[in-house]
Amino acid sequence: MERLAIPRSFVQEFIEQAAREEKLLSGVTDELRKLGRVLKRMQCLLRDLDDDRVEDEIRKHLLRKVKTLTYGAEDIVEEFAVQVASKRGRRGVKNVLKRFGFIFSEVKSLHNLGLKIALVLNEMNKVTKDFEIYYLKLRVVNEGDENQRRPPRLIRYAARDKAEEYYFIGREEEISKLVTLLLPLPPQSSSYIPVICVWGVGGIGKTTITRKIYKHRDVQSCFERFAWVCITQQAQIRSVLRDVLIQLFPDQEKKGVEHMEDSELVQQLHRVQRENKCLIVLDDIWNVNDWGVLVSAFPLVEGGSKILLTTRTKQVAEVIGFPYELRCLNDGESWELLRKIAFSPRRRVEDIKVEQKIEAVGIEMVRKCDGIPLALSVLGAILKDKYFFRDWEIVNRRIDSYQRNEERSDGAAVLRILSLSYNLLPYYLKQCFLYLGNFREDEDIDVEQIYLQWIADGMVLPQHQTSGDTLKDVAERYMNELSQRSMVEVQMNDSSISRRFSSCCLHDSIRDFCLEKGREEDFIRVIDIPCVEIPYNAAERLVIHINGNVEAPVDADNLLEGSEPPLRSLLFRNHNLGVKKIIWSKKIVNYKNLKSLRVLNFEGYDFGGRKKLPKGLETLIHLRLLSFRLCILGELPSSIFNLPFLQTLDLRVSTDEIKIPNVLGKMKRLRHLYFPPVVTKEVVKQKLRLHGLSELEMLDGLDGSRHEIADLDELTNLRFFAATVTDNDSLGDIINVISKNGQNLKETKLHIRGSVSLSSAGQGSVPVHLRDVLNCGNLHQLWLQVKIGEFPPHEVNFLQGLVQLVLQSSEIVKDPMETLQNLPQLRSLMLLPGAYEGKELICQKLGFPQLRNLRIDSLPNLSCVEIDEGGMPNLSCLEIYDCPELEMIPDGLRYVAGLKELLVYRSPLVDRVKVAITRGKGEDFDKIQHISSIIFNRLSLT
Repeated sequence: MERLAIPRSFVQEFIEQAAREEKLLSGVTDELRKLGRVLKRMQCLLRDLDDDRVEDEIRKHLLRKVKTLTYGAEDIVEEFAVQVASKRGRRGVKNVLKRFGFIFSEVKSLHNLGLKIALVLNEMNKVTKDFEIYYLKLRVVNEGDENQRRPPRLIRYAARDKAEEYYFIGREEEISKLVTLLLPLPPQSSSYIPVICVWGVGGIGKTTITRKIYKHRDVQSCFERFAWVCITQQAQIRSVLRDVLIQLFPDQEKKGVEHMEDSELVQQLHRVQRENKCLIVLDDIWNVNDWGVLVSAFPLVEGGSKILLTTRTKQVAEVIGFPYELRCLNDGESWELLRKIAFSPRRRVEDIKVEQKIEAVGIEMVRKCDGIPLALSVLGAILKDKYFFRDWEIVNRRIDSYQRNEERSDGAAVLRILSLSYNLLPYYLKQCFLYLGNFREDEDIDVEQIYLQWIADGMVLPQHQTSGDTLKDVAERYMNELSQRSMVEVQMNDSSISRRFSSCCLHDSIRDFCLEKGREEDFIRVIDIPCVEIPYNAAERLVIHINGNVEAPVDADNLLEGSEPPLRSLLFRNHNLGVKKIIWSKKIVNYKNLKSLRVLNFEGYDFGGRKKLPKGLETLIHLRLLSFRLCILGELPSSIFNLPFLQTLDLRVSTDEIKIPNVLGKMKRLRHLYFPPVVTKEVVKQKLRLHGLSELEMLDGLDGSRHEIADLDELTNLRFFAATVTDNDSLGDIINVISKNGQNLKETKLHIRGSVSLSSAGQGSVPVHLRDVLNCGNLHQLWLQVKIGEFPPHEVNFLQGLVQLVLQSSEIVKDPMETLQNLPQLRSLMLLPGAYEGKELICQKLGFPQLRNLRIDSLPNLSCVEIDEGGMPNLSCLEIYDCPELEMIPDGLRYVAGLKELLVYRSPLVDRVKVAITRGKGEDFDKIQHISSIIFNRLSLT
């Protein structure tokens, strides 16, 4: 329950400030000290209130009351900080007071501040007395369960990738049957099945099995075009058809799809399916009416394309077409799955001696999961590394407590286990989990975005920081903990040295649970536009999703009318980015009603190039995060510096250019700053200054031609640095900065393009700027989009820390592998159009010791790829696109035992690989038979 108290250091800081300003703020300081003492006392009581063993209305009421009071106290402390700063004549905050004198007008404002503190103290004292009564009740509940109340441990890095195979049990026969249904029928067969609908309760594994079928070698070799689209509960038919067509169309035809009328979409879908054998997956369709509209886009011609659907409903499956019900796991399969998850993967399951009593109670718990893999996975995470019978027996009793008043129904088992897992979470993880409900069904969520919003909303606790940690490091450990508990699926990040995960997502059933809990606890309110009915539940956080054909944005003022409790987070997300931007109107929301806001996110909105942002935004003095990602915004107003607590400013707009005033240096608390990608070559008259940003930890998108590089020396807290370089002078300066700050910088990215000269002037000479880049040991990700001509022979100090390398338009004439294969940390290598002009790429024995992903794209002269035995020992994914001269399957693939995925597209290799799979034997088949997934498409399903 730690989150409900303001961190001690935060309160103490301003109490000490109050003491220093005793004369100016006479009377208020005593009240503030009292507030600090009450908050500390409440923090101790809250640890016991956050007891998952007790579930009653009194507890829920107390939690809501405490949250409201604590958030209010936090606002008061911050208003006090602004007041102190103004009295001391601090630059920036003083301007706020001048402009908004009605907030803090000299003597009156101090009086009002004192009244606010007194009111909060009075309410807190009342609630504290209620706590003490409730605490006595709590002490006698489940005295024997203390073993379950151990302090939560933040597991470092043991997360499971969502694509991991380890926990897949008991489905081989069903996969084989479904694959057979998709393959061509034998000549004597008369029945043709164009549509197959896999159905079963939520959590039974429909999407997992369908994904395996979609990526199955035999299926991939049978079809020519592929598409996978997730259908949400509020299905937007036009969006579904558009997404299917984009995936089925070849690259050169994709651009026009966004602007097609509905009738043309259907017409083109018919054409591409008649001309090509297509496999189309529509995942999680909810009702018959949606299919009734969609079916007109699929000709269902015998011998041609096929449609594979998933649904939770038997009725939908029977109406749509050939219904295939997934069975639940039997007791033996369920117990095997539970054991594999519950016991550490670092130990062989066979080596673990499971006591007979543990197995007996384990089988009993397994039966309560009804053979549903999702329920078993979450239960296994609860039991993880518990080896004593008493621990298992306590969990078993807890499951029973969720069964007493519950009718048996589809999904009841999943709900029971999810409820138990959720209630076992410490409070800060509960909030982090519920926050994921802000994102759409089936959305792959950028974890960086989540971390920043968690931090801004106060969910990431400073007391969990260890030496050298940033709050983002703590946030990633929170994500790891949620993954360990099977509450969220994560995608591993192979291209980052400091971040373990790249994205995450929620299983549909878990998201449903997340939203239900969020509504129940007044935590979150989600509005999808257009929608049949807008939910009007009270909540601390609001997200508005714009989907489909929406001509104008929703009037959020109507939705916020009388908002109680005050909003802390407001997200506006437009998902029609490929079609149009939503024009922002001043009338959309009145910021005067949002004084407690911490997070304000605009995504995909058009501000019409206006200089002034929506009126009132600069009054949000508590704001921590402000994002204009993918928006159209011509100019950022100078009043932006009037947000004294702003920590994250995201200016990654979609416009070619945005004017940024030279006021960023006044934003002393800024920690994360994202600049927009610069695509214009306009010369700036004055470079943007960054001096004064001493707390800045992340700087993304710096451009040496537009930003003052000399100011980087002042950024002593900088941990993440990403820059674009377009000229030689800037390159030298930035390389120097990276080299000097190697001990502090956790991750660096560099994109070199434009007029930078890295090519050799004469034979045998290495350009000084290229040598500077190669000798930079602190560089982690490098994108070279300039001519190189030839890589110099490898030297021991070349790019020692490089994790990802992208080569594009480099015009390299000699095989670069001779140098690159010696880079000790390289995990990801991309050779993009224009990177290499030669015919051969050769990896020698022991070359590329850490490489996991290799992409070869649009190399017109490449005719041979060789991998010696022992080369690329850790390669897991190989992509080969648009290489017209590459006809032979690399022989060395047979030696790469860990290769899991091969993607080939628009290359003679496609036919050769398909023939090998069809024959199921021969030299070519021997090279690839160990690869579990072979995709003949540029779009890979993860």
